[in-house]
Amino acid sequence: MISSGSKELDEFLDGYGKEISLIYGPAASGKTTLCLICLCSMLKNDKKIVFLDTENSFSIERFVQLCGPAYLTMLDRLLLIKINSFAEQCEKINSLINLVNIDLIIVDSLGVYYRKEIHGDPKEINKKMDRQLRLLTEISRKGTHILLTNQISTNPADGSVKMVGGEMIKKWCKKVVELKKEPKRKIVLIKPEEKETYFDILSNGIKIAA
Repeated sequence: MISSGSKELDEFLDGYGKEISLIYGPAASGKTTLCLICLCSMLKNDKKIVFLDTENSFSIERFVQLCGPAYLTMLDRLLLIKINSFAEQCEKINSLINLVNIDLIIVDSLGVYYRKEIHGDPKEINKKMDRQLRLLTEISRKGTHILLTNQISTNPADGSVKMVGGEMIKKWCKKVVELKKEPKRKIVLIKPEEKETYFDILSNGIKIAA
């Protein structure tokens, strides 16, 4: 089990295990912030991390803000990989199986290119996504923590909201967290149990609301 990077959040989530943990929610709900506070906590403890960035969401300014003035000493333990297509995402995740001594792999986010490709050939794209999750599960069984984020989609007919990829993705994840931002920011733990709490995003991380 590793820390989420926040003592208060650890008390709520019980950290992240050597498994796939998933955080999903709308844009600007705090998904990347939760990834970064975990990443910074790990780097401060001399852990090695791979960050796959599919949305150009990794902000060096936010990284410096969260990690503090010693951030330069941490950069050699962080491998940042920019992803520009679903095919490249498949390729990079496939290559992760060959890495050794990696403590945490973050994919932020898993579904951005999937949702662009799914309407073209759903069967083939779902097959490729399933393979990505199968490989990440195999990596986690070797002792690497996996932290994924994902987007949501809204049904224009009835306004209902669901996670991109739905149950196909959820079934691979041992811990599933939904973030909401209306009318207040909320963390909802969906799996392995159900509970929720409110939170705020601060310059130095997050704070669970009293």
